[in-house]
Amino acid sequence: MIERLKKNSEYFIYFCGILLFASVLLISADVVLRKFFSFSFGGADELSSYVLGILISWSLSYVLFEKMHIRIDIIHNKVSLRFKHLFDVIAMSFTFCFSTLLTYYSFDVLYTSILKNSTANTPLGTPLWIPQGIWWLGFLFFSLVVFVLLLKAIKSLYDNKKNKYTGISKEKV
Repeated sequence: MIERLKKNSEYFIYFCGILLFASVLLISADVVLRKFFSFSFGGADELSSYVLGILISWSLSYVLFEKMHIRIDIIHNKVSLRFKHLFDVIAMSFTFCFSTLLTYYSFDVLYTSILKNSTANTPLGTPLWIPQGIWWLGFLFFSLVVFVLLLKAIKSLYDNKKNKYTGISKEKV
């Protein structure tokens, strides 16, 4: 299960990279067209802001798997195996609380936009449920990943048969 989630997060990060590159191209083309031809696509800034929100929500899982979040390992590396597992459970518990709040409130924003049939106050008039739905799904996937890693951390804490650290380390995920 964890390997499948990790592989999916890698696919999502590649897609996010493509979205970011497309956003950069669109903004660059818009800037060049405005500078030299006094013409603008209109909406490049709006689309790039949607892309940024989507990138953030969908990249969180990959960042978690690759241990790129801010962490303090100095204590973690010097404690016993039992405390390493305990620290993993504590860290994943707080991360799960955080991801659950993100998912809940992003769904609240999405649900409100759907109920009110909200559109962007821009020339594009984008129905806001579209980018917000993709944004929310990214947070939902992140919460699922964190929940699975929390279960793994709890299992590692109570699994006394292991004689070396196999918590949620980068090598063993």
